[in-house]
Amino acid sequence: MTEFRTFFVYELEDTGERKELNFLKTNLAQYLNPEQVLVIVREDLGRIFIWNGAKSTVKKRFISSRVARELQVELMKEVGFHLCKIVSVDQGDEIQEFLDAFNLESMQVKDKLADMRYIRNIEKPKSKEETNYPEEREFRINEHLKLKLIKGETIIFIDEIPFHQCKYLLLNLTQRDFNWFDHLDSIDEAFEIYNKIDKFHEMHHNLIDPESEFIGHCSNLQTWYENDYDLRILHSSLSIPLLKKLAFLGDKMAIIRLKESIATRLASKNYNTIIFYLNEKYLKLFSNEELEVIFDEWLDKKVEFAHMEKRRLWYPLLKELIERGIDKAQKIIKNEIIMYLKEDDFEAYRYLLKNNFFSLLNLGDLEELYGLIPKKDRVALQRIETLVLKATLRKRRGLKVDL
Repeated sequence: MTEFRTFFVYELEDTGERKELNFLKTNLAQYLNPEQVLVIVREDLGRIFIWNGAKSTVKKRFISSRVARELQVELMKEVGFHLCKIVSVDQGDEIQEFLDAFNLESMQVKDKLADMRYIRNIEKPKSKEETNYPEEREFRINEHLKLKLIKGETIIFIDEIPFHQCKYLLLNLTQRDFNWFDHLDSIDEAFEIYNKIDKFHEMHHNLIDPESEFIGHCSNLQTWYENDYDLRILHSSLSIPLLKKLAFLGDKMAIIRLKESIATRLASKNYNTIIFYLNEKYLKLFSNEELEVIFDEWLDKKVEFAHMEKRRLWYPLLKELIERGIDKAQKIIKNEIIMYLKEDDFEAYRYLLKNNFFSLLNLGDLEELYGLIPKKDRVALQRIETLVLKATLRKRRGLKVDL
């Protein structure tokens, strides 16, 4: 298992063994076999998806949960991943979160095993109570944000597009529990304490009816908006993704609040948090000057990174900063390459070459590095020769050449 990747896929055997499949996440659709069960890890999304093909055996479906739980613990202990939520996905009845994660369309189910005992969610008979939905309702928060009650479910819409995000948080408290929450300042803190007192909020959706739930959501989001998107009012699993959508639509207050939240979390220097923000393109909200202030200690080389941390975090971050035109980041990559060459660390500098970090350097830096590459490494020499040629042409013609 490669320690710095965030995407893994495993095919399940009838014996319970798992076999890793190696391909890009953009090619997932090609591997969704109706007769197979796949365990798909997306650490960057905090999810482990169990994909159940329509013709997969009951045995594979049964063992998939155990395999996913084992993998969940393994990734946390051995690779340092966050706790990923396990989500089951049925072919033909895929949840929108899964489809969005891999840019997929729902797969049509043409046939399934004749003796299949497993009933997919879409085929479960509807009871009279399930089909007796309350009247549809709508509540607008601002020009971009509104909520709708559709078939008994509250759905958030941003610019008329459904916002598929978990948004149910019910704290079922007794009078005795209140002392736990008197000193807290945010919903995030309340939720953390709630989980510690053996409460299971996700099991209590039947405690309130759909219309009351809709009213509660409307009240919460309206209060959040009227208080300038105060991050203490909504849980961060909802408020941060909402703010991102609103910020990229040009909502000035959303931009301010999102930048404040991200800057605070970045300042904590929690590596997994920074990796998440980097992968989800949140850093694009900040100016170059702001990024230099946030990462000043790192850019001044006052922080040392372990091998895994460099590849999962430091190098991707430097790449982002270099592409933004931050000179300090370019100098650091150049010095890293020189260090590895002087130490004769073939694997380390070839990693940077293979992942296109050399192409981020200017012509002068490339010419300097060319003289340090061992003559026996013809692959690296030829690659730099190509980069030097293209950089020279770009300089002479004043054209942007794709390296």
